[in-house]
Amino acid sequence: MAVIASFVLGSNGASSLNGQSRGLSTPADRERFLARHHSAAAFIVGKKSAALENYGSTSVPIFVYSRSSEVLHFPHPLMQQITVDRNLKEITQLIDLRIEGNIVVEAGYGLLLPMVREGVIDILELSISPIAGDGDYVDQEELLSFFEITSDFDINGTRLLECRYNGNSSNGEGNS
Repeated sequence: MAVIASFVLGSNGASSLNGQSRGLSTPADRERFLARHHSAAAFIVGKKSAALENYGSTSVPIFVYSRSSEVLHFPHPLMQQITVDRNLKEITQLIDLRIEGNIVVEAGYGLLLPMVREGVIDILELSISPIAGDGDYVDQEELLSFFEITSDFDINGTRLLECRYNGNSSNGEGNS
């Protein structure tokens, strides 16, 4: 199976508006995001996403990556804290062995980029919204340097890209 990341960027490279990615989402992005979300066999999120996003109707495991060993308390009974104290790829592979199906990463750039750099993300579904954000800016060129764009189309001003991890990325840090 695959580790698939869903991520939205604003027209100005920001990945949040008023502290959340939801403000950048358009109907086209939301439709794709929800289709991927509903097909997940498990989720990987960061602790900020765990606190801000609504996983109330989720019935699959939600692995919350945190650098802190301090025990976190979550609003959802299926949320499990994973202390990231070693290689992200190794930790994710251990989770992948337990899951039948795709693992969907719904995390901010602070977790997404290290996962990308370590070759954890197999597929990136990137939406580029016509809405400008106000925080958490992303170097889109660096992010995409790890991937080969396999699909790129526009729906009502939202650019929807599907990208496959390229272990031979131009930055030389990728491994597969």
